[in-house]
Amino acid sequence: MRTSSAILIATTSAALLCWTGCESETPTGAIIQNGYPVASDATNSSPGVTIYKAWYFTTAFVDPVAPGGLSDTQRTVPATDYVYAVLAPGWDPSGAEPPTTLIPVRSKGRLSAARGGILTIDVSDATFDGNCMAGSSLSQDDADFITQRIFPGQFASVAYDAKTCRATPVSTDAGAPDGGDGAEAGAAGDAALDAADSGR
Repeated sequence: MRTSSAILIATTSAALLCWTGCESETPTGAIIQNGYPVASDATNSSPGVTIYKAWYFTTAFVDPVAPGGLSDTQRTVPATDYVYAVLAPGWDPSGAEPPTTLIPVRSKGRLSAARGGILTIDVSDATFDGNCMAGSSLSQDDADFITQRIFPGQFASVAYDAKTCRATPVSTDAGAPDGGDGAEAGAAGDAALDAADSGR
């Protein structure tokens, strides 16, 4: 009996050690890299562009990223998905005024975050679609998805035209656009953004 008890104790101890050690892993993370030129290098036809917000799968990037800058690493989960972002052209994130122009964009392809790795998301006109100033535009359906479901808080009470990248104020009496099943996704996205903001 003593031998059996000793074996049981040894087996249990080994299992506990494996549970605390074997199951630990390097967190999966993601970083936003602003690929737009810094102000001193920008030309008149390509003003500095700040990344105002971004979203990858379940991960919200709530802090603006200035031209040429990097965001803090945010924890994410292994996945393959599009990245959505909001550009603020000509806006200085260090100033007190909010941006006057917001442009929703989407990565040209799905990006993969490997387990335990760091996904660097380069946001630029070469890697994202939707910036009209660069001759790129989204379909209206894609733009509606981003403005109404991913970042509804940033585009509340406006109608966004994907062809011109212009947001036109709309009357709140007309009611909010029908988000369909995506309304829950938009609420979840805004809740994540708000939670991340409140935690800073």
